[in-house]
Amino acid sequence: MRRHLALLAAVLLPWQQLQAATASRGNVLEEVLVTAQHREESAQTTPISLFTMNAEQLEKQRISNISNLNGLVPNLNIDNFPANNQTLRVFIRGVGLTDTQITQDSAVGVYLNDAYIARSTGLAFDVADLERIEVLRGPQGTLYGRNTTGGAIRLITKRPEPGKLTFDQTLGLGNQDLLRSKTSVNIPLSDKTALKLAYFHEDVAGFVENNGPGGSWGDRTSDGFRLDFRADLSEKLTLDYAYDHSEIEFYNLPAQAVLRRESGSDLLAIIGDIAQQYIEYDNNRINRLSTNVPLLPTDTKIQGHALNIDWVLNEALTLRSISAWRELTDKSYLDFASGADSGFRIDFNSAVLAADASDERLELPVGRPQLEQEQFSQEFQVLGSVGQSIEYLAGLYVFYEKAEEDATPTRHIFSAFPFGGGTIYNIGSEYNKIENDAWAFFSQLTWTPDILDRRLHLTLGWRHSEDSRDAVRRVTDAVVIDQGSSIQPLVAESMFSAKASENFDDDSYTVIAEYEWAEQFNVYAKYAEAYKSGGFNIRDPEEEGFSDGFAEEKLRSIELGFKGELLERMLRVNAAVFHQRFDDFQYNFQIPGTIQNTRVFNVDEGEMSGVELELVAMPTAGLFLQLSYAYLHSELDDLVSPFTGELESFNFTNAPEHTYSLVADYRFPVRPFGGLLSVNASYNFIGDRQKNSDTTFRDDYNLLNARLSLAEIEALGGQWSIAAWGKNLQGSDYEAFTLNNLPQASRAVIWGEGRTLGIDINYHFE
Repeated sequence: MRRHLALLAAVLLPWQQLQAATASRGNVLEEVLVTAQHREESAQTTPISLFTMNAEQLEKQRISNISNLNGLVPNLNIDNFPANNQTLRVFIRGVGLTDTQITQDSAVGVYLNDAYIARSTGLAFDVADLERIEVLRGPQGTLYGRNTTGGAIRLITKRPEPGKLTFDQTLGLGNQDLLRSKTSVNIPLSDKTALKLAYFHEDVAGFVENNGPGGSWGDRTSDGFRLDFRADLSEKLTLDYAYDHSEIEFYNLPAQAVLRRESGSDLLAIIGDIAQQYIEYDNNRINRLSTNVPLLPTDTKIQGHALNIDWVLNEALTLRSISAWRELTDKSYLDFASGADSGFRIDFNSAVLAADASDERLELPVGRPQLEQEQFSQEFQVLGSVGQSIEYLAGLYVFYEKAEEDATPTRHIFSAFPFGGGTIYNIGSEYNKIENDAWAFFSQLTWTPDILDRRLHLTLGWRHSEDSRDAVRRVTDAVVIDQGSSIQPLVAESMFSAKASENFDDDSYTVIAEYEWAEQFNVYAKYAEAYKSGGFNIRDPEEEGFSDGFAEEKLRSIELGFKGELLERMLRVNAAVFHQRFDDFQYNFQIPGTIQNTRVFNVDEGEMSGVELELVAMPTAGLFLQLSYAYLHSELDDLVSPFTGELESFNFTNAPEHTYSLVADYRFPVRPFGGLLSVNASYNFIGDRQKNSDTTFRDDYNLLNARLSLAEIEALGGQWSIAAWGKNLQGSDYEAFTLNNLPQASRAVIWGEGRTLGIDINYHFE
């Protein structure tokens, strides 16, 4: 009995000590500092619906890229684009982009250390050394410019620290042959300069095994390298240079056929009648498929240079320069036949074709469409204050981008055999080119009058944007029957070469009234605008549809917010209520009977309303609790179909009504090891989407993640930690994406990742 009591005392004593230590400092929540408005300030005084994650939280959730955020941030929903899973479709408050063509911009701006990333392709790259992620919900048109109608995501990396030598190494192993390594070293070059090197590597097998040649669906290898240099040139002048390089090899996920396509007279239905004999249909996840043609990877390479200069002239004036150049190369490979044998394929692989029986059979080469893009941006900011009443920010932004998307020589999209004694092929070639120029002037002024005890803050922001867009498109598309003795067209060949050019401009405004109700309570009312540039649609099979293009879209939002801390800062409550409406919303209509053809029209009927709530508590020593919830009501009224001329029901593709996340983190010291034991668990829920569609609806799902770690173990001159973790612990088979435009299926499902288990070991020296 005494032995048990002694053991209990040995466990409780450290807990009591930690509780007393926490109580002695008030047991308060730590202040969260952000730079969402380009100056460091408390998140509690920033009139933006914000969700932030620091380095520790990112590590516990094993977040290294934007796609990992899906499900963790309410009202933020991220899809991997089905034709290229390294490409992301990002939605905030239901606002996003359904397609990812190079001529159409995202509605959510993504920034790496304040440098804008223009293309959604390759956006799932891993960042080697993240310090913080900030998700800004709602339009951010004044400070962040075009293409932030939904909001913005800011990735902030750790900067070098002069005068300090540090080394950090993490090694992770898990199921699905997971191997993960993160290395970071900070090297002081002098008391004013430092160099920081960071490397990330991850190799993991896919969840759908391929019994045929090539890789398996979902196989992924990622390598990322980052070099940062910091120089404190003086007490007031700081220079930061960074170079990052990433390479990703990914085998795109399969689109599993669920529902057979009904017979009909359109091309997809006819091909579907043939394809059904080669396709396995199942409403439940299939973990093993086979293909007798090599399954090839999508290869993505990204690199960038950035130079940030901050010059503090005095306490009232700071000058800032943000320069960035980035380059992207992407070679994509698509296989939507989902394990079918050679009788039916949807891919970019080779096909056999000849003009007649006497000709040598022509094998079309492997056609992996290649995207090459480069961009340059330059931003100048002036931040200052006038007395104690006025804070201001003014800036100039310049952006240039050019890109080429080359699907020549001849590409092969699908084939089906037999067809009237032969094989039907969709063959063609495609070349697209863009060149975009943009500039903007922006300003924001906050006035704190001497009335109401200086608790009232009035903000006015304005941004003027100019965009010049040029595009070139050359396309040949033909569907033919190869009958051995001859080749005959099945439908009329589509072939054209066209150029298009257009200029767009916009003025967006922000008006905010913020009131400090009490010392720890803030309320704000906000009106905000943002715009997304117009462009041209390269998915339109007609020259006129491409050249006419589509107009810019505008989003106007009204938001009421509350941010407060109660119980001597043991409880944090943040809430926002909003209503937002589109002008000239860019809607991508799928052309019936086609796989990838769309028409883009501007419609005026889209609007969203919702609530966002965040509760953070530290009820007792070592225990951290967080509840984040979002409700979203979206309306896209019945629209006149451009194809039938009748009213039809359409909906926003990624606007779940309910999303929420629960996080619990409990830590306490353990005497035998002299370390810190931590238990972390998160539960994330995403509601169903596209409820009025029988073929593209997605059921709601939830994910349970957990992590158990023992940290701060002193050994070999540094600190060690070991952590066991699991994601999707309940093994949910959830629908990450659905399609209704495949010849073999009126409904196909791309499943999300299954259960993942692993262990991480970390060593830190400083």
